[in-house]
Amino acid sequence: MLNIFGTRNNKKKALVFVDYEYWFYSYKNKYGIRPNVSAWRQELEQKFRIVDIMIFADFSSPSIGEELANLRSITNTIIETGTATQVRKKDMTDFVMLDYIYQSVYDRTDVGTYVIFTGDGHFQSVVKYLDQKCKKNVVVYGVDSTFSNRLKIVAKSVELLPTKQELDECYSKMILRYFSRINNKRNIMPTFWGTIEAVAKFNSVPEDTVKASLLRLIANGYISQRDVKLNKDNVVRIVVPDWDKLKRDGVFELPPSQPPAKPNQ
Repeated sequence: MLNIFGTRNNKKKALVFVDYEYWFYSYKNKYGIRPNVSAWRQELEQKFRIVDIMIFADFSSPSIGEELANLRSITNTIIETGTATQVRKKDMTDFVMLDYIYQSVYDRTDVGTYVIFTGDGHFQSVVKYLDQKCKKNVVVYGVDSTFSNRLKIVAKSVELLPTKQELDECYSKMILRYFSRINNKRNIMPTFWGTIEAVAKFNSVPEDTVKASLLRLIANGYISQRDVKLNKDNVVRIVVPDWDKLKRDGVFELPPSQPPAKPNQ
């Protein structure tokens, strides 16, 4: 196939199936973060010519229901697996997703690659079927430490998320959003350990992880430490974001309604 510039597009066609309940709750419970679905789609587009991305989940719970806007930015194919009378049952999402995968083998014979996002061992049979019977290229994405060993044995290509870069960016954003919330609040003097405790508690994430991200921000010059004299006998060391550098490097930008606070003297 030729693209609009007349060059040949050699990327293989791919159908993508995502168990979003698994992805969302694994990230939430294990790491305290949310999936960056836009970045993930961009990554897939570098490797494949995507025919469709199909998202499967019970979105009746408010926390996962809030994800719909982000998901619609990457696909129009979102399959709601819950019912009005159903208490959340994970097996229903698996059943519906498996049905769509098997049907697609007959409906889309032109597609040679299947990308499946799940860590559930229930999918070992369909992965074997696609690979051995249908001769499809199968790539399975999953969340680290939540991936079924049974599935790992049969999947020839496994990609585990989140990446180290994704985690670094997520925890750094948690810290910078905290500074954004307290910006210009002169009664709050954020210390190194006070910041770690506040961010960890607000986001329900481990303090050690927040500490590592805060140290990286300091090492990269995005946050500095400064001594503030409270009175003639007391000095406190606070941590201060360099909002100009953060904006200039495209890392984080304060809302227009929040100009950077003047540094304490």
